[in-house]
Amino acid sequence: MNFKENDVIKLFNLREIDARFLAMTVLVTLCACGQAANPPDTSGVRKPYAEPVSLDVVGYNYTNRYIDSFTVDGQGGGNLYVSSATSGGGGDVCCTEYRPGTRLNTVTVRWQSGACYYHEKSPTSTQIYDTLYAFYKEKEVTVEDDIPPKASYMEVHFYPDGSVRAAVTGSESKPRLSLSKEREDNSKYPRCANDKKPD
Repeated sequence: MNFKENDVIKLFNLREIDARFLAMTVLVTLCACGQAANPPDTSGVRKPYAEPVSLDVVGYNYTNRYIDSFTVDGQGGGNLYVSSATSGGGGDVCCTEYRPGTRLNTVTVRWQSGACYYHEKSPTSTQIYDTLYAFYKEKEVTVEDDIPPKASYMEVHFYPDGSVRAAVTGSESKPRLSLSKEREDNSKYPRCANDKKPD
């Protein structure tokens, strides 16, 4: 077979094109193999968002006694006066966390449930003081299912029967019970047993 000079140049150009095509084919094949080694997650389990949202904690006190303090998952919620027809009894306190896209099952709520007074001697003098000892209750509280897309508040509702409810809301709600502040019990707490600090 006789080749002319132009035929030889054309043959080398075709070989360059073939080499590029071959290199491209190998690259695409390697990428496909890499994807096959790491298939997409088809488990159907929804992963939570990476960044949690801070929710302001707000309390609603439907009992007849002032609650000196309460917490939600260890985060302080402040103090709560008894609610009125228009106010829950406290303000917003920052904050507890929630991860959007997840179901928030329960939160741990701890609150002052009563108190008693006992005598305590001053460490620097002979004076004796009346000291208030607070009692606390703690409950795992189920968070209501209806969580809005734009969550801003963690509401905690303290009911007269001792039950506690929690809800995540987009805006601060009105009190669920329309109660008069006249129900408030301002009487002094009783004395502790034997007038001593409880163990």
